[in-house]
Amino acid sequence: MTNPTTPRDDDPQAWAERAAVVCGTAGGVGTSVVSALLAEHRASSTLGLLSWWVDASGNDCDIELRLRGSGNPELLRTASGTGLWLPPEEATVTDAVVETWRQGAVPVVDAGAHPLTLLPELAEDDLPNLTPVLVIAARPDLLNRARVVFTEWDRAGVLEKTIVVISSQLPTTHHDGLADMLVNVVSGAVGGVIGLDYDPVIGAGTALDQGARRGCLPATHQTIATLAAATTNRR
Repeated sequence: MTNPTTPRDDDPQAWAERAAVVCGTAGGVGTSVVSALLAEHRASSTLGLLSWWVDASGNDCDIELRLRGSGNPELLRTASGTGLWLPPEEATVTDAVVETWRQGAVPVVDAGAHPLTLLPELAEDDLPNLTPVLVIAARPDLLNRARVVFTEWDRAGVLEKTIVVISSQLPTTHHDGLADMLVNVVSGAVGGVIGLDYDPVIGAGTALDQGARRGCLPATHQTIATLAAATTNRR
């Protein structure tokens, strides 16, 4: 059995874990957190040092601090082994994915809240073994604002391959009619829909390192495991 903490000689594009590009429909919906938790789960369960979280958000991001990354400044590491990499500013998301593969690793890319800017890259379909993940907040105003995103991703043929994560960031019950609104917003078929309920550890906005995540709700761990499975090739 291959040791997931050491490099493998085969092509990472052929591995079970697909590259994941995580994009938010708006700022503050939890894109960075979802992408970081997915990369950490992969590091802990299958990939070890070969799981990379790539910051292509174009924003000032504090995930490296919240995950307590340390070591080589060019590629920080978490306690789980996840590599934390910041590509050059001029690099596209495609560039970041390809460079990560060249390094023998499998990326989870935080693409920030640029769903329409990112769409042409995803629609080109030049990258095999990649799953788009779209994060949307469970709020009526943000659902309405996301309508154009879902419409354009559907028209481009990307939505049907996309895993949609519905993130609840406040400890409140779902608004009446929210499910119906989501159905109306999503204009076409999607690859899958996963709900991430409010979690006090995530909601605190502080540490997300291995120790802090032990305090996450069981449902949160299960949700991230489900997302990991949804971004894995079925064989």
